[in-house]
Amino acid sequence: MTISEARLSPQVNLLPIKRHSNEEVEETAAILKKRTIDNEKCKDSDPGFGSLQRRLLQQLYGTLPTDEKITFTYLQDCQQEIDRIIKQSIIQKESHSVILVGPRQSYKTYLLDYELSLLQQSYKEQFITIRLNGFIHSEQTAINGIATQLEQQLQKIHGSEEKIDDTSLETISSGSLTEVFEKILLLLDSTTKTRNEDSGEVDRESITQVTVVFIFDEIDTFAGPVRQTLLYNLFDMVEHSRVPVCIFGCTTKLNILEYLEKRVKSRFSQRVIYMPQIQNLDDMVDAVRNLLTVRSEISPWVSQWNETLEKELSDPRSNLNRHIRMNFETFRSLPTLKNSIIPLVATSKNFGSLCTAIKSCSFLDIYNKNQLSNNLTGRLQSLSDLELAILISAARVALRAKDGSFNFNLAYAEYEKMIKAINSRIPTVAPNTNVGTGQSTFSIDNTIKLWLKKDVKNVWENLVQLDFFTEKSAVGLRDNATAAFYASNYQFQGTMIPFDLRSYQMQIILQELRRIIPKSNMYYSWTQL
Repeated sequence: MTISEARLSPQVNLLPIKRHSNEEVEETAAILKKRTIDNEKCKDSDPGFGSLQRRLLQQLYGTLPTDEKITFTYLQDCQQEIDRIIKQSIIQKESHSVILVGPRQSYKTYLLDYELSLLQQSYKEQFITIRLNGFIHSEQTAINGIATQLEQQLQKIHGSEEKIDDTSLETISSGSLTEVFEKILLLLDSTTKTRNEDSGEVDRESITQVTVVFIFDEIDTFAGPVRQTLLYNLFDMVEHSRVPVCIFGCTTKLNILEYLEKRVKSRFSQRVIYMPQIQNLDDMVDAVRNLLTVRSEISPWVSQWNETLEKELSDPRSNLNRHIRMNFETFRSLPTLKNSIIPLVATSKNFGSLCTAIKSCSFLDIYNKNQLSNNLTGRLQSLSDLELAILISAARVALRAKDGSFNFNLAYAEYEKMIKAINSRIPTVAPNTNVGTGQSTFSIDNTIKLWLKKDVKNVWENLVQLDFFTEKSAVGLRDNATAAFYASNYQFQGTMIPFDLRSYQMQIILQELRRIIPKSNMYYSWTQL
């Protein structure tokens, strides 16, 4: 290549991206598609099996009618406590405030919806439900959400089709939070339910107070150390409002009470319900039995299906029991097990194939294998060369650090040092000039390209999104809620931590990388200090 040719060639900064296709995932998708097509062809051949299949899917999805829904045995004590509180609020017109604490998918919202739907049948027009989510609503948008939901619920109670105009809604939601809640209290206090009972020519009017049930998902997001005006006004409504108010807060924070300010905590009833978890293998087996047992005679296959299921569950050596035991000893997650059973039921073509599938559990093996392909090891195999180099550099820095933390600047400095060390060992030829012809030639450069810091930032964000790095504030428990907020909030008191100085921790260490990365990889030597 001559000098003129070298100058004419444009320099393009492209990041090397190398993604490997997952053949196992494609194979499983093909199996699912084929079984679904076959199932569509055979769905009308056996209407009895179609009814059984739909019933099983309804039980697994939790979409059964309210009267036919079931509650797991280990949740019954918690359900009775929630049922007692809701009935006291709706029937006896008392005010309560409760916080439900438990991990995600521990049936917190499920139990609340179940109990409210039961009472909806008998006391439909005696309570309204307002739902807020901390991931969606801020304090101001929560006020607008309360006003909008109040309008919709009160229209249903009064049977009015006239909508409140936007001006009225703005009037309700304008002003400070205290003023807004005063307007809401006046609106609720004036809410009456009028019933006309015809007894000959006499009309009797009975007035009933309407209970307001608030359901807060992720209530801890409203409990920051800066201000908790929304929670304060809501809990103050419980204490002083003439309208019965019941507040249910759902959270995953075990130390939620430490998040509350003193003025909020003084108005909270201090009632916290911790969601029970599966404690032994018998509870897990019983939960699977409740999920898959069909209790109504909707199909001639029901009794035979229940017998087959009971036989598999009672046999400790069966494949189904083996999968239940494996789930209990690893994840201990009923939703994970339920999600693996759903494709098994949905792709069965007839009753015989369903029984064969539940006995062999081959589809559960395929499902679990697919899930494992999405773990850190599977994601590591899909990284490009540059992403892998940055990941190993960060792991080297974390191993040297006392607390195992690192930031973008330290990881890039390690990457730059390692690239320069490799390039220094690669022989290069200086440009030569031919004395006779006067032409200069360049040798082909075999060195590894050192990417600029601005180019590597995008790669760093990808590694964070793939959960190889976790911010230091998100790992472990803080001493109190304020410390956790200060650690995770980058915009406080007018200051902001720059992107390249935020502290992270590794989710996969250098020794694990050495076992996963093949020896033929050019960066394998980096996996040892």
